[in-house]
Amino acid sequence: MRPSAWLGFGYVTLFSMWLGFFAWYRGLALGGTVRVSQVQLVQPFLALLFAVPILGERLELSTVAFSLAVIATVVVCKRMPADSSPPLVAS
Repeated sequence: MRPSAWLGFGYVTLFSMWLGFFAWYRGLALGGTVRVSQVQLVQPFLALLFAVPILGERLELSTVAFSLAVIATVVVCKRMPADSSPPLVAS
């Protein structure tokens, strides 16, 4: 393997997979697991959006429409009330 591949692997290992977890779990603790975890559903679409200027990717209309539909769903779900009490069990 080329050194650039190992460098990329090291970057992903150190920053994305290790240091990123500290920020992610801190965000979960501050904002609440139910609400903040919905943001993770938007990450693949943000990656698509960033790939256009950085990698020169081309976005198709169907990709944009699907991405907007998922983002809208996440926004609606984030605004819904979250009940943190345990469910009642019928006996």
